[in-house]
Amino acid sequence: MKQQILNVLKNSLKPLSTVELTSKLKISTHNQQEELLSDLEDLKSSDIIFENDQKEYYLEKSYHNFSIGTIQITMRGGGFIKPLISNNNGDNNSNKIEKEYRVNPNHTNSALNNDEVLFTIISGDEAIVNHVLKRNTNTLVGTVIVDPTTKEKTLSIQNSKLHRYQVKILNEDYAIENNIVIAKINHFQDNTFTVTIEKMLGNLNDPGVDILSVIYEIGIKPQFDPETLMAANQISQTVLEKEKVNRIDLRKELLVTIDGKDAKDFDDAICVYPLKNGNYRLIVAIADVSHYVQPKNPLDDEAFIRGTSVYLADRVIPMLPTQLSNGICSLNEQVERLAMVCDIEINQQGDTVKSRIYQALMKSVRRMNYDEVNQAYHDQKPEFTKTHPKVWQMLQDAQKLYEILASYKVKTGVIDFNIDEAKVIVNEQGEVTDIKIRSRDISEKLIESFMIRANEVVAQTIYDMNLPFIYRIHESPRKKKLTQMTTILKLMGIQGNYNWDKLHSKDLQILLNSIKDLPNFQILSTLLLRSMEKARYSNSNIGHFGLASDCYTHFTSPIRRYPDLVVHRLLRQYLITKEINGKVISRNQNFTALAAEQSSNMEVKAMECERTVEQMKKAEYMTRFINQKFTGIISAITGFGIFVELPNTIEGLIKLSDMDDDYYIFNEKAMILFGERKRKQYRLGQTVNIIVKNANKETRTIDFLLADMKRDIKQQNNKMLQNKKRDRKMKFYYTRNKQTRK
Repeated sequence: MKQQILNVLKNSLKPLSTVELTSKLKISTHNQQEELLSDLEDLKSSDIIFENDQKEYYLEKSYHNFSIGTIQITMRGGGFIKPLISNNNGDNNSNKIEKEYRVNPNHTNSALNNDEVLFTIISGDEAIVNHVLKRNTNTLVGTVIVDPTTKEKTLSIQNSKLHRYQVKILNEDYAIENNIVIAKINHFQDNTFTVTIEKMLGNLNDPGVDILSVIYEIGIKPQFDPETLMAANQISQTVLEKEKVNRIDLRKELLVTIDGKDAKDFDDAICVYPLKNGNYRLIVAIADVSHYVQPKNPLDDEAFIRGTSVYLADRVIPMLPTQLSNGICSLNEQVERLAMVCDIEINQQGDTVKSRIYQALMKSVRRMNYDEVNQAYHDQKPEFTKTHPKVWQMLQDAQKLYEILASYKVKTGVIDFNIDEAKVIVNEQGEVTDIKIRSRDISEKLIESFMIRANEVVAQTIYDMNLPFIYRIHESPRKKKLTQMTTILKLMGIQGNYNWDKLHSKDLQILLNSIKDLPNFQILSTLLLRSMEKARYSNSNIGHFGLASDCYTHFTSPIRRYPDLVVHRLLRQYLITKEINGKVISRNQNFTALAAEQSSNMEVKAMECERTVEQMKKAEYMTRFINQKFTGIISAITGFGIFVELPNTIEGLIKLSDMDDDYYIFNEKAMILFGERKRKQYRLGQTVNIIVKNANKETRTIDFLLADMKRDIKQQNNKMLQNKKRDRKMKFYYTRNKQTRK
């Protein structure tokens, strides 16, 4: 609300009281009023706004060109500011793509990553930070190290964006060498943090401490609050008789869950029946988490804060305590469970003929896993095809419906990037034993297509009622990014009719299909994915570009995603108890906007944590392959080197400083690196042989060398060694002659 306050004060000819600000900002709830008072206090304490004797607020003219935003600091010390959404007219503006402004490293004014800052735009896309309004980095995670000369203790900061800063520890008695600790930031000035150690996570070599330290570094809560656990313990682990009232009984349906072998929470079950009219009935039953997690309850408060479950190499940090996520809310085999159901009739063309959403009582017939279902689909006859013949028949009908839905999505233009994803395998000691590619076979795609259709039906149902809701939205990509992508494709000899003025998802689908048989498809597909906008949550529907959906939400995973939980709550309110009035609509409009923003932010944080852990574990894995040779594909080219991706998705950097067989020039537009003298070229998608030079778990980096340059570098190193020996000899003779002359 800070930007909205500034906008109102900018446009006011006189100072405004709190009552006048409340009116102009169209504040209607107690929570909004509290936010206004809090933000006014923050702005006042930062000397951004001022208060006169009449308790009225005003903004000095010198601040009229200032804006407020959140800064993301890059590895090189610069940053990008994303302005806070400005909305002082009461209109929902959450779908506007805000422009980002680049900040030079000399103009960050000591801002740290994720800080809320006051900034001034100095050119079209460049800004400077004038003032840090709010520090969002309050702690550091790092390893205690001891200076061998001074014996002074300091921290090696884990966050690579903060490596250039120094750390002074106030309570050195708590600093034990090689321990990973959490330290509170007391002060930050002159590129130095003054900190107090608050918590010791363990020795850097202890199993699991490395991942735990990343969890704290990113700011994910590893444990639940006592009040949350107490609330979870009070919930019955069996369905009570009174809870079965007014629910449709699905206990005799052939509902099954299909998940990975290591899954522990099961929030979706499916069943498919062919109908006499040639259509199919698809039942998607989802765990009724909203029955157990009520608003204004510690469970709901903490789920809102967490936003999502986080899936890491050796653990899951759930959004809800295990009593719910693995217990009463999990659709475990052969136990009664409460469910929210999307019951859909689909014709042979893939259209939804009719649908119904209701609350039900169900019992999963069997807990299936992807591997065994895929085996059955590939005619390998796993055991369940004999022990559960009715289930197997149902799954064959399900496959026929999946094929119909797959064809339907191709016609509508869904984009399937088909990018390989890695799965990090760790042992009980937390050591990486393997990096594997996650498979996506028929059963994985089948479940995905059924969940997508259920999400679309649910979203469309509420959209047609014109009621407040949470949608999963995805904007179309920006033309500038796509133009850069197609320039690269043309330079690689991949021709096409690239016209992005009237872009439809089908255009990108056609492009992907045209390059899917190329050996470098994974790289090109990844580049295209990077040109897309990020999907997010919003309470205003603009559709989902990537899924070619006019209306989309997340309904199918309320155990692990907060928006799904809110969607269930709204479905019950609108469709079952029918609590629809002006007060409810106003309250839901405000809350869905708040929940959508919080959930989007926490999704980004969870993805950052998952990506960071994966990078760290990949670096750890590659330490065993130093000096070994591999073949990979050039995945990115920059002004400082070449990134090469191996078949198992591990990516390493060949630094330009290690490519000293020539002077290389970087053509950013064409994404080509070429030698000035020998005219050797390196392009995206090119296959190269590499040697693993180094892998560092602490910095989460992997360095490669081009294999055909290793000999040159070895010769150069020998030459450097010979030069050092020669210099030492000359120095020795010079010193001896000097002494002789004396």
